[in-house]
Order: sequence, then structure tokens, then C-alpha cells
Amino acid sequence: MKKKKIKNPLIRRIPKELIGDWKKYLVVFLFLVLTIGFVSGMYVANESMITSANEGVTKYKQEDGHFELKKQADATLLSAIETGEKADFKETKTTLYENFFRNEEEDYNNDGKKDGTIRVFAKTKDINLACMLQGSFPQKADEIAIDRMHADNVGIKVGDTVTVSGETYKVVGLLAYVNYSTLHEKTTDLMFDALKFDVAMVTQDGFDRLHKSIHYTYAWKYETEPADEAGEKTRSDNFMRALLTQVVVADNELEDYTPKYGNPAINFATDDMGSDKAMGGVLLDILVVIIAFIFAVTISNTIAKESSAIGTLRASGYTKGELVRHYLSMPVIVTLLAAIVGNILGYTVFKNIVVSMYYNSYSLPTYYTIWNPDAFFKTTVVPVILMLVVNLIVIVRMMQHTPLQFLRHDLKKAKNKKAMRLPRWSFLSRFRLRIMFQNVANYLILFVGIFFIMIMLAMAVGMPDTLDYYKSNTDGMMFAKYQYVLKSYEDDDNKLITTENKDAEKFDMTSLVKKSDVLDEEISVYGIADNSNYVKIKKLSSLKKNEVYISTSFADKYGLTVGDTVSLDEKYENKSYKFKVAGFYDKSQSLALFMSIDNYGKVFDLKENEFSGFLSDSRITDIDEENIATTITIRDITKMADQLDHSMGSYMNYFQILCILLAAVMIYLLTKLIIEKNENAISMTKILGYENKEIASLYLLSTSIVVVIADLISVILGTLVMAAAWRMMLFSYSGWFTFRVTPIGYAKMFGFVLIGYLIVMVFDFQRIKKIPMDQALKNVE
Repeated sequence: MKKKKIKNPLIRRIPKELIGDWKKYLVVFLFLVLTIGFVSGMYVANESMITSANEGVTKYKQEDGHFELKKQADATLLSAIETGEKADFKETKTTLYENFFRNEEEDYNNDGKKDGTIRVFAKTKDINLACMLQGSFPQKADEIAIDRMHADNVGIKVGDTVTVSGETYKVVGLLAYVNYSTLHEKTTDLMFDALKFDVAMVTQDGFDRLHKSIHYTYAWKYETEPADEAGEKTRSDNFMRALLTQVVVADNELEDYTPKYGNPAINFATDDMGSDKAMGGVLLDILVVIIAFIFAVTISNTIAKESSAIGTLRASGYTKGELVRHYLSMPVIVTLLAAIVGNILGYTVFKNIVVSMYYNSYSLPTYYTIWNPDAFFKTTVVPVILMLVVNLIVIVRMMQHTPLQFLRHDLKKAKNKKAMRLPRWSFLSRFRLRIMFQNVANYLILFVGIFFIMIMLAMAVGMPDTLDYYKSNTDGMMFAKYQYVLKSYEDDDNKLITTENKDAEKFDMTSLVKKSDVLDEEISVYGIADNSNYVKIKKLSSLKKNEVYISTSFADKYGLTVGDTVSLDEKYENKSYKFKVAGFYDKSQSLALFMSIDNYGKVFDLKENEFSGFLSDSRITDIDEENIATTITIRDITKMADQLDHSMGSYMNYFQILCILLAAVMIYLLTKLIIEKNENAISMTKILGYENKEIASLYLLSTSIVVVIADLISVILGTLVMAAAWRMMLFSYSGWFTFRVTPIGYAKMFGFVLIGYLIVMVFDFQRIKKIPMDQALKNVE
């Protein structure tokens, strides 16, 4: 007769242990489910939307780049550019497409006031097509289709009417242009603006109804696609050099040149989604490691508590491997179950949450969900491995003791260690201090957890504080309410452009490039009139030819001081300039240089009476719109803060709540360990007549002191880490603004962790009350 195999009795302990300590395992399970679920949803949403965006490159005929000319090109020039003829450089064969647009005034609520700028394109089937998300394409001269994200932000629906520079259009569709996945008005903008900038499609007749000057923009496609980004950059550089020659020969001017790889409106969304994916993975790994260490400390305490039983089992023939596998089972099982449930939620609930977040910020085409094996690996396999490795190291180390040492509870490595001499304080104070020293390992993990949460809180609190600061101080960040930049200082009749506006003051301006390994960034260079009413810099007119003042933003970003030399280059020509920093100007948020208007004319070889435009604190109405290239207003300063606040402001409030919950979970798990570790001592103090409140003052006050100290230190360290991360992040973007946390913000960060701890204290006090007096008597050996 076949013998029935006896089941390993250790297996039966697993469900009993799970039920016996269900609160702890439930908290850990839910924590891991939410974290894994959100990161899994982020991976799935990212991969699905990036795949759709990449497929849209071909489907919607995305450009390889575009350039703008001052005048419309004739057929001869277009043919020369496409074939590479009449160029001194290596020819780059391309196909050109007209992609003209007008920047008009948008009044979406029809109240007669300008609400923003709308960039209007005529409908085409050749290049930069749009995905229609709702409604239909315009068919009549009074119909218009606008960007879906902008419409959502300002409350426009299909069927509404909008006013575009005085002309009324009916909104028939909401779309997403393939070359405007983010609404960057300019390539130099640090942030897109979906609140006050819009892109739209009209028919050719609808386009002809409008009045603003036409931007003669031509999109190109290479005859053969570059193999990679490096090849694309080389191809683009060759094309630009040839283009410059051909444009000059044709007596035209190059106003703008933007290859695809340098266009944030095309690349920002996919790059940002990629960085979100990387950050989500790092966040998950860090949280799993922290939970793994909490598990490891828990198991270490459990082994110490059950050392007699372990010694008996080892003496009875159980191997170290069997015991290691037993104690490893709970953290691995909990993590594996949490990963499975988290992935199910990631593909359903959390994926939709992440998608809605992206659609709230980006103009993306329709997408379909795709299976992502990378998400499964990083949100299931990696967390389980991390949990396994961390706990395996601790458990194997604990199992090195002999059966006799386990039976004797002799598990300490240090032998004959003298008791630490404590200060001559009161008995209760010394008792609390002793508790702190006995739980140093737990408190260290607690500090690491609070520090990590504080970094997240620094972002959740600091970003709104930073945006509020810049939004409330805009008046001091712009030296004139209006900067009118002209196409030329002369009109079509070669007469000098003038204005009767008494506030108007002539100025010069150009853009040069500050080159670095990370970014080639545009820097504005201003020529300011003597005794200017707007840019008030003393002794500006007495500076030498190459001496300049620079904006504090410029100085802060690049670490410049008085006396330093700044090297800048022309964007489209092989020409460099060197300027010496003579001082700083703090009323300009943009990265800028300031010199006298006379020195500007000498440096850039201007003709007599040549100037760039007018500064004014009031609108200039007597200059023909056809002669104005652009108008810089306060909106250009505030749009980044407004957009960030709209896109992320509400999420920061949710993130703050999440950080409170994370702090509560972390503190709950660790304080639970401390109380469990001292159950016998707490039971003995109850036998000696101490009340629950007195016992709580011993154990909870000790932890409270540690939490407060860790909280204070982490507020400072977390803010410093976030400020450094902010600086690194912004260094790869054009523009600059400093990370700021207000005194109230610091108080919030400190208070949020304390709120989490106060929630935990309620549970800890209940746990102390439940420890019976006979606990100490049962465990006397």
C-alpha cells in the first residue's frame, strides 16, 4: 500500500499567520496594489499613446521640419530648395509644402475682448494633417475646427460660435494636429499654453476672410528618411546651410527654421510621457524596497520572538533552507498577489486615469490599448525579486545561529556588551531614551521613509507655491506691458514707421544662441534708449561696446557673476559675440542681455535710423498690423504658470493627500513593530500598576520625538533635493524660474506628516490597551 505523504506542517502556519496579523498584511497589500496599479496603468497608457503617436507620423503626414520666409517664395526658389541647386553645400533633396498660417485674436466667449491667440491654417491634404476627435472638418467659409484640448480647457463645444479677429465662425469639429501634440506657440517657450493659444483649421475661403499678416511657412519632407536622430541632425544642418544660400540669392530672408527634432510642439508630449514612465518605475522600486525592509524587520522580530520554536525545529531535523523558505513565503505571497491585482487594476481603472491626465495636457490622437510586456516585468517580476532579495539577505543572516542559540534566545552578535550610560535624567526620560536606542534600526527605516515622502511633498507643495509666486509677481517681471516687434523699421513705401503714442519708446532686439552640451538656448539681446522710461539701468549708456547687463534669470541658470564673459552665437550664421557682464537686471523673467541702443547698433552693424520696435505701457493702434511681426505682452510671462497650474494644480492637492496616507502607512507598520517588540515589557508595566495613558506616554512619546525630529530634518533635506532636481530638470528646457517654497509651505510639509502620525497614534493607543497583563507571565522562561 502506498504511504500517504505527510504535509509539511510549516505550510499550515502561513494562513494562520495571515489571519492572525491580517491588519498589517492588508495595509501592505493595499499599499502595494495602489502603487503597482498606478505605475502599471502609467506604463500601459504610455505605451499605447506613444504607439498611436508614432503611427500618426505616417498616417497624418507629419513634417520633417519647417521654415518661414519673410516673403512668399516663387516657383524658381522652391525648385532650387527642393533639388539643392544653387547651394554651396551638400545638396539635400526634399519635397516642400505650403503650410501658411495667420496668428489671429481669439474671442471664444464673444464678449468683444481678446481671450488669446489662435493660429489658423487652411485645410490641406498634403502635410501635417489632423485627427478629428469630435465633429467634422470645415466645409464652408464660416466654419472652423479647433484644437480639442484648448476647447476642453475653455469650455467650447461643437456647435458653438467663436470670434476670430472680428469674424464669426461656427465650431464644427475638435481636432488634434499631428504637428501640435502640445500647444507651443514658439519653439523657445518653456511650457505649452492650451489656455490662451489655439490652433485651428478653416477652408481656403475662411482663411481669406482674416486680416492678420500671413506667415509664409514651408514644411519639408526628406526624399529618404534619416536612419536616426544623429543622421537627422546632420541632414538638417546641411539643408539649413543650403537653404540660407538659396534664400539670400533670391533676395528673401529666413525668419524661422525648425527641424522636427527641435520642435517641442511635436516632441514634448512623447518625451514627457517617456520621462513619466521612467520616474514611475523608479518610484515603484523605491517604495517596494522600503516595504521590503519593513517586512525584513518584521520577520527579524518574529524570528527573535519564535526563537525557541525555531531551535526545536532545527534540533528536530528541519533544515535552514526549509525555515528560510517558510519565512520568505509571506512577503513574497503578499507582493505577488498585490502585483496581480495591481496589474488588473492598471489595465482597467488606473490606465483610464492616466489617459485622462494626458488628454488634459496634450493634444493627442485617438489610441487603442496594447499589451505591454515591459509593464508586466517591471510591475510584477521586479517587485517580487526586490522583496525576495531584501528579505532573503536578512533571514539567511538570522538563520546562521545554532539550534542551541535559538533555544537560549541568544541571537545577538555582540557579546558582553556593556549597557550604555544614560544621562542623570528622570526615570521616565531615561526609559524613553532606552526605547529609542533599542529601536534604532526601526527608526532609521522610518527616517528614510519620511525623507522619501518629504521629497514628494516638496513637489506637491512647492510647485503650487512656485507658480503662485510667479503669477502674483508678474508686474515686476516685465519692464513694459507691450513690446511691439516690427517686421522692418520701414513700411512698403520705404518710409520710417512711426507712432503718435506718447508712451512708445524705440528699442532694438535680436535673438542669439547660448550653446551648451544640454541645450542650444535662445537669449534675447536688447538695445535700450538712453534714460529709458522702461528699462531703468543706471550708467547703461556709459558701458563699453561689449559690456552688458543680464537678467537675474540668466545669471541664476548659468551661474554667471559680474566680470564673467558670455559667448553667444547667431542662430543661422557662423558668427559669435562675446559680452562682459557688468551687472544684473531683476525686472525681466526672460533670459536676456541689455546694452545701450548706440552700442547695439555698433555691435550688430545697424543702418542709420534702423530699430526693431516699440516699448509701451499702452496699446499702439496707429501701426498697420501687416508691419508688426509679434507683440509680447504679460501673457507671454504668465502663460507657463497658468498652464502648469491648470494641468497639474488639482493633481498636486491629490498628491498631498496621497503623501499623508503614505506617511501614515509607513509609520503604522513601523510603530506596530516597536509595540509588538515590547509587548512583554508593556504587559509587565501594567502588572506594576501603570495605566494605559502612562504606558502610551512612554512608548508613543518616544516615537513622537523621533517622528518630529525626522520630520524637521526631512523638510529641509527634501526641499533641497527637490530644488536640485528642479534645477536639473529645467536646465534641459528653454527659460528659467526658481523653485520656491513659502514659510506656509514648509509648515504644510511638516504638518502633513504629523497628520499621518496622529492618525496612527489612535491605532497604536488601542493596540497598547489590548495587550493583556498575563502576556509577560506566559512568556517567562
